[in-house]
Amino acid sequence: MPSNDISGRKFNKLTAISRAGTDKNGCALWLCKCDCGNVIIVRSTDLRTGRRKSCGCLQKERYNIIGQRFGKLTVIGRESSGSHAKFLCRCDCGREIIVRGDSLRSGKTISCGCDKKSAAKIKQLEDRRKLQDHTSNVFFKGTISKNNTSGINGVSKLKNGKYRAYIGYKNKTYSLIEDYNINIAISARAEAEKAVKSGVFDDWILKIMEERKHGKNN
Repeated sequence: MPSNDISGRKFNKLTAISRAGTDKNGCALWLCKCDCGNVIIVRSTDLRTGRRKSCGCLQKERYNIIGQRFGKLTVIGRESSGSHAKFLCRCDCGREIIVRGDSLRSGKTISCGCDKKSAAKIKQLEDRRKLQDHTSNVFFKGTISKNNTSGINGVSKLKNGKYRAYIGYKNKTYSLIEDYNINIAISARAEAEKAVKSGVFDDWILKIMEERKHGKNN
């Protein structure tokens, strides 16, 4: 068999059957049968170098990812072909989106976007929880509000001359006491701060409210 006769030889999924002439550049063409059953004509150089390995079905198999899972996405259908084939995917959250195959394989796209939204929502909830569980950053830093009228954090001077002690907790402001003596207001505020920091404010304020109801603070 001449060295240039490749009839019967197999190159990946293609088996050379018979010579089919030459192309415009003088390269030998061969009629080949693919393992899938298709018959195509291929240049001998493409067969020898491995540039052509199938009738095209190999690429289709490579991109046949229906049923596969990538992150939160499950591929349920094919939307387009080519080098940038797109697939219909269903996210764990129930939403369906179309994604490029290379984005799925590389891990660039792993959800419909809900994971990013979830992360943002979690951060928002965590930030809100910090504000609810305590007063605010002002409480811990001891910063004086610009609207403060007494110069003491958590104590304000009223128009009637009295001093009101107050504190914010769980997104609510509690009025603690009103008195003409600023030291009494400061003391009430200090007790409230201690209760917040020790984690017993709920019980502490309930006791204060009960005492106020029964007139013990008059």
